[in-house]
Amino acid sequence: MYFDSNHFLIYSMLYINYKNMFLKNEKIKITVSELSMYFSCERKLYYSCRGHEQFHSSSLSYIEHLVLKEMAMRYSEVLNGSSSKDDVLSTDLDSLLLQVMDDLSMIYPDEVSGVTPEEMNEIAENVRSYLPEIQENLSEQTENPEISKIAELISSSDDEPYLQSEKLNVTGVPYRLLIIDGFFVPVMIKTSKAPENGVWNNDRLHVTSFAMLAEEKHGIPIKSGLVIYAKSGNFRKVNIHSNDRRQVLKGISRARKIKDGKMPDKNESALCASCEFSDMCNVKASLVSKLL
Repeated sequence: MYFDSNHFLIYSMLYINYKNMFLKNEKIKITVSELSMYFSCERKLYYSCRGHEQFHSSSLSYIEHLVLKEMAMRYSEVLNGSSSKDDVLSTDLDSLLLQVMDDLSMIYPDEVSGVTPEEMNEIAENVRSYLPEIQENLSEQTENPEISKIAELISSSDDEPYLQSEKLNVTGVPYRLLIIDGFFVPVMIKTSKAPENGVWNNDRLHVTSFAMLAEEKHGIPIKSGLVIYAKSGNFRKVNIHSNDRRQVLKGISRARKIKDGKMPDKNESALCASCEFSDMCNVKASLVSKLL
């Protein structure tokens, strides 16, 4: 039987209607990590959900990411060991870096198994170049009583709580879920630098996602969250607004369609040139994919 483009379109639409009307319409499960990837780039989520890795597990950039993450987990200890009269010492941070590099093979044995000693030294030197800025920012934050209190609470907790929303079918694990003045405060770590003020918009939506999951679990409205920026040593509080929640709900709906097979349109940005998916991203979305 011969099919022209009109026939193809008709049969595609009939199939989609059948799928929506007669097949069980279950909500596709979404993780907060996938939602964060969606906020960063919709195409990245599409390729990641189809078995393509954003980073090779042993790439130097990924190992550096792990080093920064492990260091940020210990920034609260650095702050607790300092006082308003005592700057964070560069020797403290250098010792922290050396300790993290030493622990890395025990924490991430698979990821570092193929990395040579020379490459590990290169990663350590890259991270060491960030230490002056990290030292400066951590030193400034010893003067902030709110940050000092948060650092103390983080140091006294070692739980990474599993959060699940039955209503949204979304799960996630923040770095910490603190209780400050009777309110829950989700905390997450980002291995990038902080913006000049506040947090990056994608990070605001990321922490809002954790807040919405925690609200369903504990039944208490959450007003704020905290983002720790590993590469610059900043602790940034972020207030959560209704528009943030609205964008998260919209993001969940769209991310679910992408996981179900809809390829999103390509959005050009300055980050595209260094993206791991750049080659395959040049493929145009099929007609059927756009109709899903």
